Amino acid sequence: MNDNELRVWDGKRPLLRRAIVERRQMEVGALGIVSATETLAQATDWCFEEAHHSIVVHLGGRLDRMECEFSQGPSGRTLPAAGDIWMIPAQCRYAALAQGDHARFVEFRLPTSWLKDAPLTARVGHRDPFIHAAATRMADLMARPDDDLAVMALHAMAEALKLHMMDLYGRQGRRGGDRTLSQADRARLTAAIRDRLDGRHSLASLAALVDMDVRRFTDAFRQVFGTTPWHYVLTMRLEEAARQMLATTRPVTDIALQLGFSTPSHFSTAFTRHFGVPPSRYRAIGGRTV
Repeated sequence: MNDNELRVWDGKRPLLRRAIVERRQMEVGALGIVSATETLAQATDWCFEEAHHSIVVHLGGRLDRMECEFSQGPSGRTLPAAGDIWMIPAQCRYAALAQGDHARFVEFRLPTSWLKDAPLTARVGHRDPFIHAAATRMADLMARPDDDLAVMALHAMAEALKLHMMDLYGRQGRRGGDRTLSQADRARLTAAIRDRLDGRHSLASLAALVDMDVRRFTDAFRQVFGTTPWHYVLTMRLEEAARQMLATTRPVTDIALQLGFSTPSHFSTAFTRHFGVPPSRYRAIGGRTV
């Protein structure tokens, strides 16, 4: 089986070996920290199912392909950018298949007690500037294990990270109720959808971006955007397809598949319903549908 035929590990094949270029690991109080760089020239498996929460912060590198699956949570194709954060709750099974050039990341291993045993939501491509900055700085400090000042700074930052996690992620119930989507929430959702129009966006993955449960998120989304999340994603895909048809000479089928439509027929039906004319006709008349 070649690399292109491989799928995310499901326990039915041997795990692919990880090619570690550099790895440092430390325990700072109750917090476990791993700073690592891995080569991804060959397909690589990343798997988690731990008693603690795991937070993986992507710091750099280049991936050409990555698919991930949670036992409960967002799954699908994704390409992490620097600053993207994966949150893997305790006892949650997570597996990813990655390939490309290399990846540099920090993994935090958090005891569940840090969140007062409140549940941690599974997240993919999450953004938290504080966690990203903490991971970057702590990776630098870990390179100086014999420097007393660096070790003291690590302990101080671990305590700050603990307080940040307790405040922002350990009181999710407090942020429930009638919460609405803020301007920052709307911008985050729009950017996440636009940046990954071919992704399999689910209610769970979108809700996780703004720290809401699915039911509250669906209601809040409709209030702000005037439509359902599913229809909003579909509309953005169709509008991008229309833009590409007028701006390029690419075949319609290629555009449809690139934007996540399962078949050209599915795309044509959705496009015609939205714009009033089939894709080929839309291109021929230069987008003038009125």
